[in-house]
Amino acid sequence: MAMISDNDPIYELLDKWHDEDQYDKILAKIAEIPVDDRSNKLWFRKISALNNLGRYQEARMEISLLSKRCTEPKDTAKLYYMMGYTFDRTDCEMKAVECYRHTQEIDPDYEGIQELIESAVQYVDQDLTAAQKTFAKLFADVEKNFKEAKKPAKLSVDDAAPYISMIQASFIPTGLDVKLPPDKMFFKFEEADKSKVKSFLEQKYGITGIDSLRKWYASNRNAPIFDYIVAVKNAKPILPDEKMNIAERTRFETTEMVVDHMKDLLPRMGILAFDFSTILALARLAYACDLLTNTEYMETALFFSDECKKSFSSWEEFTRSIVIGGFYEAMCFKTPYAITEAMRYGVGIGILCMKNYPQLKWMK
Repeated sequence: MAMISDNDPIYELLDKWHDEDQYDKILAKIAEIPVDDRSNKLWFRKISALNNLGRYQEARMEISLLSKRCTEPKDTAKLYYMMGYTFDRTDCEMKAVECYRHTQEIDPDYEGIQELIESAVQYVDQDLTAAQKTFAKLFADVEKNFKEAKKPAKLSVDDAAPYISMIQASFIPTGLDVKLPPDKMFFKFEEADKSKVKSFLEQKYGITGIDSLRKWYASNRNAPIFDYIVAVKNAKPILPDEKMNIAERTRFETTEMVVDHMKDLLPRMGILAFDFSTILALARLAYACDLLTNTEYMETALFFSDECKKSFSSWEEFTRSIVIGGFYEAMCFKTPYAITEAMRYGVGIGILCMKNYPQLKWMK
């Protein structure tokens, strides 16, 4: 069977079903045609039908397959548009903006693309406003819990590390079926668990010892991004987005919007608590499976515990920082700019803080 021509009568039938919203019939008809005989135009019709049925994950898979065949700029521009549409419809608007900008870069005259970008950014603003209100209420509840706490246990810098790392120590090993006790600094896994934790740390984080742990931290801190944007916004210079590629520009603008919406909720040191919690959780995991020596672990734990004490004055401040830091991490790095999903993650962190930190006095 030959490649389906772009003028083939099949398109009259597909157009008829499209006008009648009979997208399942479109998919069934295309399924009758061998993959090697489908033109790009026909493949686009399949993706369009999947989008119209709300089957966005399947649409993305088809887009990924088709991308290997797209050699003409007009097809590539359309492919980015259709990918953007799948993100737009699944509340990942800044990821949609990123895709739409690729379309615009390839074809500046692509119909309606600028309007789609502006509309998506407006929805991001609305979602971030909703997240800001949610976190404001959460932090009010956090403060109330701390005020009502009775005789919390005293904590020194030396034994603070497990509690600083508690949030990320709870979330990072999810799926490994292992747990780090919140109050045991020198915990070791059973021998049967050590190998899978070692494999996890190496594969996901590239951590095999103290040097790689330090290297990971140097390359994966989120707080400096926030600090930089706060600084440039205060100084009001021209932002350097003209030097960025599209993905970098999207990340920068998203961070800027988060800073705008969350600045009144953040403590002076921004989202630094999330970075501290993460590095200490990774250090605890590495120590618990023998990737760090006692000395390496102690030096890491004491250094970051002391930095935490210098940076924050209370668990309330720490909670604000780690909640918004977790929200930012989830939105920009763990999900494709899914604000609502990231907000739920941030709230989960806040609830965990509320349950545990009022029992402890801040280290002095």
